[in-house]
Amino acid sequence: MNSQLGQTLDLPKRRNLKRRMKVRRRRLFAPLCELQLPSHCGPCSLSACLFILGISATQRRLAAAAGRPVSVFIHGVDEVGLRRAARAFGVKSEFVLLDERSKGKEFVRRLRAHLRQANPAILLTRGFEHWVAVIGYLAPQRKFIIVDPKEKNAVFFRWSEASLLRNAWNASTEENPYEPDQYFAILLSRRDGQPAKWRVSEAWLRLCERGSVDTAEGMANDLGEMAAVASPDEQLVEEGPHLAEVLAENEDLILDIITHWATGNGKLTRAELRAFYRDYTTVASSTGIRISPDADRVILVSQLTAVLCSYWWGARF
Repeated sequence: MNSQLGQTLDLPKRRNLKRRMKVRRRRLFAPLCELQLPSHCGPCSLSACLFILGISATQRRLAAAAGRPVSVFIHGVDEVGLRRAARAFGVKSEFVLLDERSKGKEFVRRLRAHLRQANPAILLTRGFEHWVAVIGYLAPQRKFIIVDPKEKNAVFFRWSEASLLRNAWNASTEENPYEPDQYFAILLSRRDGQPAKWRVSEAWLRLCERGSVDTAEGMANDLGEMAAVASPDEQLVEEGPHLAEVLAENEDLILDIITHWATGNGKLTRAELRAFYRDYTTVASSTGIRISPDADRVILVSQLTAVLCSYWWGARF
């Protein structure tokens, strides 16, 4: 197999392929790392929240839906505009405003309860000047996961309760004399009652931060298709096991098959292959994909084996 591959790809093509693979490994998880346009912190934060809910919308489209496609560059978008934009994309919103700093613990409790349902929120910060997205809560670490659309050097921030209370307190100033001091958040959820697409976990955050050979979104789409092909009765999917469990059970089997039939490839190690496989397991867990109780597991194993063989031999997905 190795000699056939060498005959198929000449040296320049192999070098270009290797370079493309390196680029894919470095790529971060868009659109959560998308930087805001001038004064677009609100639409950009909403875009990140909608992505968590499984809805795709750029900051420009959301600014237009808010009714401020031009003036947003100067004046930004307020909470009414963000609610209007969210509604246009099938998302309902709830305003939470507490105007006493002593009620900070209550504010945190309401926000945390919402996040534990896997639903995101938008948070007002910096003295009424900046919106950020709150996309999840890590209970073991007691950390709120923040996406700041103005930050160039990080995909996520992990705020403690104390950090959130400090950053989210907005005190009135000469520029905002009519606004009461307040904590303010917009809680978001799908109007159709469907769950969010992504469940934030520490493993998922690390995958997004370091990049992967494929994006987490691409992996999720692949796994969704695999689950659908292997599940003969879609009506029973919600009663079946999680796909992540099946992937964990078959990890060594799949790796053994690939390394047995691809022993001629010395560029990648079994450890690298295992790391990529576990990226898929992480994505399966974060999406909550299930298969039907009578799903054909042989088909699942063969599909994932084929995808990973492509990776093993340096093909593009």
